[in-house]
Amino acid sequence: MAEHSDPIQTHEFLGGVDYPAHRNTLVAAAEKSGADEDVMRALRGLPDRTYGQPTEVSQAISGGGPGADASGDEPEPDDDERTGERFDAG
Repeated sequence: MAEHSDPIQTHEFLGGVDYPAHRNTLVAAAEKSGADEDVMRALRGLPDRTYGQPTEVSQAISGGGPGADASGDEPEPDDDERTGERFDAG
């Protein structure tokens, strides 16, 4: 997972990047734009893949991903997921 950094600040250094973009492209663009070490660390810590849009980069930086809520935390499991019990509504 990437180091936590401010995604908005990070995107200020990624202006002009064409998406989809690979992590290495994002790192190079930020470096060229003069990004500080916190931003560079966050981008270097991203999973080694291609990002389809800026929001995917933001989610990865903030620790979110598929299934994460707006805070970047994973959702709480339902009661039946915690206990392993099944509920039959039928």
